Amino acid sequence: MKQNIIKGLKVAGIFIIAILFAAILITAKVSMGEVVCNEIEVKIVKGDDVRFINQQDVLDYINNNGQSLVINQRIKDIDKSEIELRIEKNSYVANAEVFTNFEGKIKVKVEQKNPIYRAFNNNGVSYYVDQFGGNIPISSKFTPRLIVVTGYLPENSSEEAKSKTQEIINLVNFIEADEFWDAMIGKFYLAKNGDFILYPKISEHKVILGSADNLEEKFKYLNIFYKEAIKKVDWTKYNTINLKYKGQIICTKNN
Repeated sequence: MKQNIIKGLKVAGIFIIAILFAAILITAKVSMGEVVCNEIEVKIVKGDDVRFINQQDVLDYINNNGQSLVINQRIKDIDKSEIELRIEKNSYVANAEVFTNFEGKIKVKVEQKNPIYRAFNNNGVSYYVDQFGGNIPISSKFTPRLIVVTGYLPENSSEEAKSKTQEIINLVNFIEADEFWDAMIGKFYLAKNGDFILYPKISEHKVILGSADNLEEKFKYLNIFYKEAIKKVDWTKYNTINLKYKGQIICTKNN
């Protein structure tokens, strides 16, 4: 009998708590409808110190360039989805999220696109490319220091073009992941036949890499050449180092 009473009290207690919780939610919802915006908090995720946009840019998008000021508007009347869409129209923005709270604050989180290389195509057009293969326009506000890729670059959305862009990304990532190669190689060229040609920052020579396959092996041979062969020969006498053929280093001397 005693156990049944205790069990009944527990059930009743849970029921009362549930009712109180529901009442709090309803009250909060009603109160939220009357809360006005009194503060905007902007957080820009900069990634690798990317600074394409600033807080004022984001505020302009939030307020629709002064046409839809959110301060003193009721929170329930502010279209968060519309604000997100306005911010994401910026060519340098990857994603935007807008949140509100019961205190009347709007919190906006903006993620910028992260360029990984700068491209110069054969038509003289320059742009950045992000880690997903998307193009980013050149900015007058910010110029990141990136590896430069020139030549016959992919210019459409075909599967072949996407595949070649991914090869470029893989090569850039490989170079930047190694401190030595990152310091050594500042640019490379994509030839018409699909070969990658590297241009080291030192000496007047080029490295014909061929495809972006077997990068570990190719760069291992190149590393051996730089660290061992130059002890015996003057590498300034060579203008081309060819790693295109598996297991071989073919060097061509200057004329």
